[in-house]
Amino acid sequence: MLIKPAYSPAKLPQPDSWQSFVCGDYMREHTQWLMNDYGRRLRCGTTLGLGGLAAELSYQAFSLTAPVLVSPAAKANTIQAKLEHLPIKNAVVDQAVMPFVLEYSRDPHQVLREVNRVLMDDGYLFICGFNPLSPAMLSGWLPANRKRLPWSGRYFSAFRIKDWLQLLGYEIVQHDYYMGRFLATDSNRSKTSPSPVWTEKLCQKIPLLHSGYAILARKCVILKTPRMRVPSGAALSQRPVATATTRSSLTTSKEVLHD
Repeated sequence: MLIKPAYSPAKLPQPDSWQSFVCGDYMREHTQWLMNDYGRRLRCGTTLGLGGLAAELSYQAFSLTAPVLVSPAAKANTIQAKLEHLPIKNAVVDQAVMPFVLEYSRDPHQVLREVNRVLMDDGYLFICGFNPLSPAMLSGWLPANRKRLPWSGRYFSAFRIKDWLQLLGYEIVQHDYYMGRFLATDSNRSKTSPSPVWTEKLCQKIPLLHSGYAILARKCVILKTPRMRVPSGAALSQRPVATATTRSSLTTSKEVLHD
């Protein structure tokens, strides 16, 4: 459940709604609030939302047009397609939103490569994921929770995701941990209460215990200066090398000494 290889030969159950999780309302509310806060860095251009969870989020805080939504499951106003093979042209998206997508993908590396293909230069990528270091993930060891969401996925730490993004040439703009509740019981389905619970107070002191993390990355493109090439048929003009010659001007003079 915790640290596993990136590729999975078996098909993983993908959540098509926030209600699929034990405390989906709480997760959606905090993800929406964090995405709106990150929106001040995003562009007012074309937004791509991946997965069924992205279709239930609001993009009005940073996008003037309707987002392009792609999901493996059939949903209203959503393009049904595999996330590993997006039916989108190259470099046409200003920002991409991926809430809890990589945990339930068979090939998360391929998903990131596809997002990198459709994203414009200097475009932004917003990723949310579960923190495997949180006590919220430890309850997945229980036999009753192994096949339930969110514990049925594979969890990648924020450090591992940032390493993947840096290999693709991304700059990490912002990284935060959020969701102070441990997502263990159905009582957390209710919205955020005015007074924080004891787990939220604990996570404020130790941020690494939060249940989820969010990463905002920017696609960087380094332009290389082309080198000047000499045509293959051109012959370089060869000039004779100037040589210096020296002559000996010493003359032998004989002196006659007279007594």
